[in-house]
Amino acid sequence: MSIAVATVVRPSRWLLAMVTAAWLCIILIAGLIEYNYSNTLSSWECLFIAAAYFLVASLCWSHFFFAQRYYLITISSAGQIRLLVLGRSTNNGWGVLDNDNSGKFIVNLLEDSTLWPKLLLLRLRFDSGHIAILPILPDSVSLQSFRSLSVALRWIAARIKRDNNQI
Repeated sequence: MSIAVATVVRPSRWLLAMVTAAWLCIILIAGLIEYNYSNTLSSWECLFIAAAYFLVASLCWSHFFFAQRYYLITISSAGQIRLLVLGRSTNNGWGVLDNDNSGKFIVNLLEDSTLWPKLLLLRLRFDSGHIAILPILPDSVSLQSFRSLSVALRWIAARIKRDNNQI
């Protein structure tokens, strides 16, 4: 049995809904502060705090929303992970974001990645030393791709754990 798998990971609609719900809760808290829910602050202090809450929450949400990317994850039968950053092409189908293929990376799975049955939270180290976190939920890929990806990543994680325990 081969662990080789290749799949396109799209941004999760579930994760976007959860982040949006958290943003709305923070906006609600900002509104309650502005309304002076606790009656302990002056109106200017409440306005300042509410505006700060609103600004920070909106900046975080917009960063999350605009930073979403499509990825092609390819895992070879030897366990090498390649990550290709994709984007929506304006003509037909998918296109690579960079014309010179600089969006293609060989990455290493870190041992503190989370591999749960319904969530794969991958911590990936690039050759440059940069660490990226890639969340994969079941709505990000097809069901069969999620299962294949989960099995392949668990195999790689078990191999990493085995290699680190040897002295």
